[in-house]
Amino acid sequence: MKFISDKGLDELKRYQYKSGGYTTIDNLMNDFWLGVTERLPLWLAPNLITFLGFLIMVSASACQIYYDTTFTKDIPRWTFWLMAFAIFAYQTLDAVDGKQARRTKSSSPLGQLFDHGCDSFILTFFGLAMAQACKVDKDFFFWVFLNVQLCEWAINQKEHITGILNTNLGNFGVTELEFICVGVEIIAAIFGQDILTQQFFGIVLYKIVFVPILIAAVIANVYMFITNILASSNRVESVLEWIPIFLHISCQFVWFSSNIYQQLAAPILLLFGLILSLITCKVIVCSVTKDQFPLFHVELIPFILFTLLIQFGNFSYDNNIRLFWSAFFIESILIFVFLRGVIIQILNHLNIQLFKIARQ
Repeated sequence: MKFISDKGLDELKRYQYKSGGYTTIDNLMNDFWLGVTERLPLWLAPNLITFLGFLIMVSASACQIYYDTTFTKDIPRWTFWLMAFAIFAYQTLDAVDGKQARRTKSSSPLGQLFDHGCDSFILTFFGLAMAQACKVDKDFFFWVFLNVQLCEWAINQKEHITGILNTNLGNFGVTELEFICVGVEIIAAIFGQDILTQQFFGIVLYKIVFVPILIAAVIANVYMFITNILASSNRVESVLEWIPIFLHISCQFVWFSSNIYQQLAAPILLLFGLILSLITCKVIVCSVTKDQFPLFHVELIPFILFTLLIQFGNFSYDNNIRLFWSAFFIESILIFVFLRGVIIQILNHLNIQLFKIARQ
């Protein structure tokens, strides 16, 4: 089944990206990003740049999760150096892909979708990286992760309603958050993870970073929930769009309270993030195509069914582990199938290639 309607495909060529503005650090970094862009070969496709950054981040995260799924173990310090590099590399490549597109005259709506889609997934890996570096209390981190997820969704719902993507709160945005992540990874690489679990005037050091993020995310979520509804031409529809999000969150609480969360916190949170990122990708696509955002998501069905089995199945610990990995595998396949389908639809309609620049 095709996700984008025929009318939506026609809207693709009329889409124009509207940024919500830039922060001071964005502007300071811009000369560096321009310099990097000028050194790139003209044959290098912008989408390939985006995808390279995505693969670097996923690889670095996979290394950390391989060594520890609980946020409690000491893992090799080189994984933090690798993650610090990966975050900086992703930030740089994410900033230069659009500049390369304009430089090579290869800008397309697919490039915008590909860029924002990768961004929606990467936020999950940023969070997991910081949790690993800090040996964060996994119960506390669940609430941070949950509210940051909601922020990610609400920001993109706002673009769907207003046509403007605002990724910063005042003078603090994604770039600043990325530098904080890099700093945390470097601290863990130099001094070890335990340094951030020490107390300073009775406060655990990592909470100096995480608590402000949690408070800001909660405030932003409440603000955007209200303002998104008020800004919408169909306020009932705007409220209904939150139903699959709240349904997903309800399932998260079941897994959070299960007997496997303590041992599989990292992959469980990764699954939560992947599913929400998929729903966010759908609203991003709808923003570009002007299609109506669907209230039903077939990808949620297996997750809900596995959640019900965890809640009411009374299975053993080992069987719950098997249920989780089954859910992870099935959801990963469904996410891949959806993304592949959307990309192919756009490629065929625009008659372009994903990782190659068409000859002028």
